Amino acid sequence: MTELLAPAGSFEKLKAAIYSGADAVYFGLKKFNARQNAQNFELDEIEKVVQFCHSFGAKAYLTLNTVLIDKELEKLENLLPILQKFGVDAVIVQDLGVLNLVKRVAPNFRIHASTQMGINSLAGVRFLKKLGVSRAILSREMTFCEISEVCKEGIEIEVFVHGALCFCFSGQCFMSAMLGGRSANRGNCAQPCRLPFSVSKPPRPDLSLKDLCCIDWIQKLKEVGVCSFKIEGRMKRPEYVAAATMEYRKALDAKPYDKDILLKVFSREGFTNGYIENDMGRKMFGVRSRKDSPEEGIYSKIRQLYRIPLQKFYVDVCLTIKKNQPVVLKLRDSSFEVKIIGDLPEKAKTRALNENEVRKCFEKLGQTIYKLKKFELFCDGGLYVSNSQINKLKKRAVLALAQKRAEFCAPPTSLRRFAFDFCFKRESLKAPKGGQGRRLRAECEKIQQVVCEDCFELISLNMDEILGNQREILPIVDKIGILMPQASFENESNIIQKINKIKKMGVLHATIQNLGQIPLLEGFSIHAGLGLNIANNQSVEVLEKIGFCDFIVSAECCLKTISKIAKKIPLGAVVFGRLPLMVSRNCPINKSCKECGNNSCLKDRKGKLFPVRCQNKYHATIFNSDVLWMADRRKELENVDFEVLKFTIETKNQAKTMAQNFIQNAKPDANYTRGLYYRGF
Repeated sequence: MTELLAPAGSFEKLKAAIYSGADAVYFGLKKFNARQNAQNFELDEIEKVVQFCHSFGAKAYLTLNTVLIDKELEKLENLLPILQKFGVDAVIVQDLGVLNLVKRVAPNFRIHASTQMGINSLAGVRFLKKLGVSRAILSREMTFCEISEVCKEGIEIEVFVHGALCFCFSGQCFMSAMLGGRSANRGNCAQPCRLPFSVSKPPRPDLSLKDLCCIDWIQKLKEVGVCSFKIEGRMKRPEYVAAATMEYRKALDAKPYDKDILLKVFSREGFTNGYIENDMGRKMFGVRSRKDSPEEGIYSKIRQLYRIPLQKFYVDVCLTIKKNQPVVLKLRDSSFEVKIIGDLPEKAKTRALNENEVRKCFEKLGQTIYKLKKFELFCDGGLYVSNSQINKLKKRAVLALAQKRAEFCAPPTSLRRFAFDFCFKRESLKAPKGGQGRRLRAECEKIQQVVCEDCFELISLNMDEILGNQREILPIVDKIGILMPQASFENESNIIQKINKIKKMGVLHATIQNLGQIPLLEGFSIHAGLGLNIANNQSVEVLEKIGFCDFIVSAECCLKTISKIAKKIPLGAVVFGRLPLMVSRNCPINKSCKECGNNSCLKDRKGKLFPVRCQNKYHATIFNSDVLWMADRRKELENVDFEVLKFTIETKNQAKTMAQNFIQNAKPDANYTRGLYYRGF
């Protein structure tokens, strides 16, 4: 069973989606969703939304796909039973804490893992199954071959097929929050990727990707097992929603479609197939200009097309007219049946009832979602019922059938408990020499940045750095841990081979940045990294159940939020380094790799430089222009058990100076920032 999933940012967009042939819609409350700037819905409107969807045979999915803090989870806890009562078909979640809360408070809810969870591998999908998740919404950066492979795991798979593309992996963008105080992970993205960031003069918007259009790939994706095809656009016009839904409906039904109308409604210098063809580069980039303005009159034309709903269901009609008995009309589709009782028939005065005329009456269902399939008339001779009476019966039957469909809720899913059967160690870390002050850890991009070893209880490096520098690693192997990437599309068997080699070296620790890495690191002591966006107690509870030793709190949390996390496992915070603002599978540097030399910067419209580094072919990372520095504010970091120093672009000498300055509480020799510790959520 395949599904066309359309956005519903308002009632008008909801109607546009349903009338244009959507099998399901996704929508949000005024809070707790990743599109806070859409119109969205109040709680008391949700029941009406769900009933409207169900009356047209469509599913209703509620977005709860943001990172929440504990006081917000308390409010959500009260809402979940109400939402379940309203008949919402599934909730879409990003935050492990939200997922944990849903499982506890409304355990029969179907849960869809949002694209913000960053799932892009078989291991990731396997882990979602252990979480009791019904559907994985895959990362938008996956190729067709990668999607095909993931579809084999036996869980519902959803992919984005049309709409705006973020330059950054969903759930890993901190640029909007860091530069403008508006969190992308909280539904308030300011779209900094549409602003000028470039290596050229004057700066160009070199982070702006064209809109995605995979309409030509729909049948191929359907064949490999994708079950849901998602259209982006809760903040776009109803006409956009209608046009996209109509054309993708045709494509999904293997009918001729008009790609040109999609261009006329909205594009950025045309469309891109995104990553699906595995053909990345500058042709994926584009900006919206006057040339992309909609054709005059296109919106009014589209509005005319979705005035009436698309006919989606065939119905059988059985009309029984018997002497001295009320007229009986039965209307039945593939799932429901209604029976309507009318008045007594009249005795024919001039002519008896004509079967063909009655059939024509039921063929006129154009204002409904129904289409006549089979017509049966059982009528005694010499009787007559007027057309107006038959039309009234028909109208009552259609409304009753719609009501029955609206009241229907899918049977509750079986209670899916967490199924964590991993085997993780809890190796203790050796205290640094001196044992004074808070515990320190280091995350290094390069082996040259491993300095002041005696000061750190754990020094984490990526797998290739560890394997490529075994001679330097072995003397301090008891302090070394694997730093997994925030995103990776490397072959899973290759990753497992590297992990096994590192394990044989005696490395015991690994910092995880993506949920899909958890099943690959059994036998290690695991630590939750910055990429997991941990911001509340519910998330910490899940980490503890899985077997994590500790976690690094989200870089977007303010000091007040951090101080209120009641930890089941130790809490760490990044206190020094260039924070990653964006992580992308594409490269924003318009140069060859040889010309770039992995040593480039983007310049914004204010002249600030943002280093860009390709990290072992996993992804490109844009780092902040300023260094996070909290050495002189360490006393304000209440509730923090260990501090993390991140070394990214520093040379060996720079890393050593920075580390010593931090330990000695001296000021850094660079522009610095307090991050979001005083202005985050």
